[in-house]
Amino acid sequence: MEKKNQQRKWVREEVVILVTEYFKNKNSPNDAIEKSYHDMSEFLKKREELVTGKPVPDIFRNYAGIRMQTGRIRCLDSKTKLEGMHGTKLQKEVVKEFLNNPEALYNEAEGIYKKYLHG
Repeated sequence: MEKKNQQRKWVREEVVILVTEYFKNKNSPNDAIEKSYHDMSEFLKKREELVTGKPVPDIFRNYAGIRMQTGRIRCLDSKTKLEGMHGTKLQKEVVKEFLNNPEALYNEAEGIYKKYLHG
């Protein structure tokens, strides 16, 4: 029997990128938000290839997945009135950390980008 979803769970580095990009771009025009989804997808695919040493399938952390996960983050944002989607335990932890100390999370995200883009 074929398993529909073979992707592994999101790890902290990925969720930190997702959360910080969400908060950085949430009040931006739609085209800027769309671009951030594509940029996150490209970065997370590259990160995965560097971590595993293997090529990743097209579906891995693709635009649609990033958009869906961002929807979960939006529902965790106390400044939105959105309901319906529930964040994962890790997403809830990282959003809470962000809300308590945004600068620390932005610094952590910057370190993650540097680690994989310039590593």
